[in-house]
Amino acid sequence: MTGFDDRTGCGYVLRTGPHTADDGDSTPVVDAGVTVLATPELAVTLRDALAHHPVALLGWSGPEVPLTLADDVLLGWLTHTVGGVVTVEGAPTA
Repeated sequence: MTGFDDRTGCGYVLRTGPHTADDGDSTPVVDAGVTVLATPELAVTLRDALAHHPVALLGWSGPEVPLTLADDVLLGWLTHTVGGVVTVEGAPTA
């Protein structure tokens, strides 16, 4: 997933599942045994959210669900909390 954090004005990349081959430019985020790779700024934001406000919206009208590193939850969190999702390769099915 690539996008642009509307709040900080910073571009981001998040890789999950089979796309987590480390390229040296990404920071791992681990939760409940699942690892994702993110640009450093997004990794800080995600870790903070997991520690202090671990919920995500899957749609504009809710409901809030627990924030996990599952693809569909991360896509909802990026879209409705962080903002600016630009592209998604291998989007999760609903």
